[in-house]
Amino acid sequence: YFSPELALLAGNVFSYVVSPKEKLILTLKEKINIANDTDDFIFTAEQKFNFKPGQYMEWTLGHKQQDDRGIRRYFTIASSPTEPDLRLGVKFYPKPSSYKRAMESLQVGQNIVATQLAGDFTMPKDVSKKLIFIAGGIGVTPFRSMVKYLIDRQEKRNIVFLYASTDGFAYQDIFEQAQQKLGIKTAYVEGFITKEMITQNAPDFKERMFYISGPRSMIVSFEKTLSEMGIPNRNIKTDFFPGFA
Repeated sequence: YFSPELALLAGNVFSYVVSPKEKLILTLKEKINIANDTDDFIFTAEQKFNFKPGQYMEWTLGHKQQDDRGIRRYFTIASSPTEPDLRLGVKFYPKPSSYKRAMESLQVGQNIVATQLAGDFTMPKDVSKKLIFIAGGIGVTPFRSMVKYLIDRQEKRNIVFLYASTDGFAYQDIFEQAQQKLGIKTAYVEGFITKEMITQNAPDFKERMFYISGPRSMIVSFEKTLSEMGIPNRNIKTDFFPGFA
């Protein structure tokens, strides 16, 4: 049995050993506060980088006096492949790790290293497939990537988006554009998303593919709820954020 901290440490050691050959050196261009204790980091890359909306990478930030949680974290890319820069939406918690302290103090012009692109939390190729996005807190980042991608490509899909947060709503400008330009139905919830909210906003929920992103506890709760609603596992995709400090 591994605690989250030990699992992260083991992952850091493994990542160092395998040492991927390809890596991106990114330079901080801008940092913007987008919600309570949440910042949007905008990086420029020294080379063209291809990825799918919803994927994540391992981000390495060397710093002094590092604690046992190491110098690496996994973050989902918040930007779209159609944008020239790479974005990260990062939540800062009380009593942060040395990594998060270094991240919070990162200055314009400083670098971070990104490697190991991965993740299958991506939209289906079939554009006619009905979707429902459910985000909790900082779990909104993959949806920002997906929605911005659809806006830039002027690609309409049948999507209902439910976004729950107790710390403010990030990237609202993008989601409002999507509502106006693409007809994506969006509902903001200050608290928890209930079964009734799902059925009210998406009466045809049994015809939809569910994408759920947020804290692990939220994912587990929704998997149980959707099972009770008759949604098969094949119609549920999840992307949980462990919330490491």
